[in-house]
Order: sequence, then structure tokens, then C-alpha cells
Amino acid sequence: MKNKIIPLLIFLLTTTSLYSVFAQNDEYYRPDSLRKEKNRVVPAPQDEPVVMKKDSIERKKRLADFQDRPFIDRVRLGGSFGLSFGTVTNVNLSPMAGYELTEKLVAGVGVTGMYFRSRYYDINDFYYGGRAFMMYQLFPMVNVIGEFEGMNVIGSYQKRQWLGSPLIGAAYSQPIGGRFIKYAHLTILYNLNYNNQIDQYSGQNLSPYSSPFVFRVTFL
Repeated sequence: MKNKIIPLLIFLLTTTSLYSVFAQNDEYYRPDSLRKEKNRVVPAPQDEPVVMKKDSIERKKRLADFQDRPFIDRVRLGGSFGLSFGTVTNVNLSPMAGYELTEKLVAGVGVTGMYFRSRYYDINDFYYGGRAFMMYQLFPMVNVIGEFEGMNVIGSYQKRQWLGSPLIGAAYSQPIGGRFIKYAHLTILYNLNYNNQIDQYSGQNLSPYSSPFVFRVTFL
């Protein structure tokens, strides 16, 4: 009986050893990528924060709603006016039209009529001109504005001439809910060309504004 058991045990040990050797050789010759793939731990996907996901969805919805607006719903109509009294009297009115290029950017044009009177230079006349502007909503109630205004004014010897005024500034804006007149803007602008608008004969500044700062109330 013992003679039968001993060969059986030797056979089992030999078979087990050979299996182990072949298994190790198989792992050894397996490509590195497969061995790493076998042992790699795939991290669980992390969900995007709920607040960021909600904001992204709302931005995309607003953009889609804006792009779907018909042309007429992106048009703005209105105007601006300004007043100053004293040695120089300036009463101006400017109808304006704008178009919403994006949710925050509006471009437009306007024409200006102005009653101008200067006691010092004995001028009592009507000035006229036009403007082109761009207005960008920096914050919900703050817009930055860039504008170019051309005005036909009176210089020496009652000769009329054109003045070009690049203006930059900002506006405090409040929504008023109209279809075409959507905001009321309290605007302050600075005339970058003010100090160059000097009459060559009299030496007076031909700008119809008494300083480089221009104040307006605009509805657009």
C-alpha cells in the first residue's frame, strides 16, 4: 500500500510545481500594459458640483433664448438730453437707436440738436450733429460707453465748422421694463479731444460743453 501512495504523492507535487512555474512564466512574458491594466484601480467618476452645473445650464439657456429672439426684439429706441445754464446755456436733445449685438453689448447711432448760448462770446445759435456709440454691461447696473460725436458749431466770424469728439465713460443704469426703452442711464463721459478744440483766431474753445466732462440722462 505504501508503495502505491509514495508515487502518487510524487506525481501530485510534480504537477503542482510545473503549474506554478508555467503561471509565473505567463505573467513574466505578458506585456507590461496588460499587467498594469490588470492591477489598475479605476477611480470613480466625480460629479460636477451642483452649483456650477446649474450656472452653466442657466447661461446656456439665456444664450439660446437671446439667439432665438427676432430682430425687432433686439432693437432699442430712445434718446438722451442734457442741460446746463449760466454763462453758457446748453440744451440738447438726441434721439437714438441701438441694437443688441450680444446679451451685454449694444451698438447704435443718434442725431443731436442743441441750443447754445454764450454771453461771453455773444453766441446765440443752434448746433447740430450726430454720434455713434457702443455700450457694454460690465455689471448688472453699470455700463461702460465709448462714443464718437460730430458737432457742427460756430467759430470766428460766425463761420460754421465741424468738431470731432471721442468720448469714453460709464453709466449707472436702471431697468424700466419697456419693449424698446429698456433702461434709464445716468451717464458721465470724458471728451478726449477737448483741449484740441481751440479756435485758431479767437483762442476760445469751440466745444459746446463747458468742460471735458459731459453729463447726460439717456433712455435706451
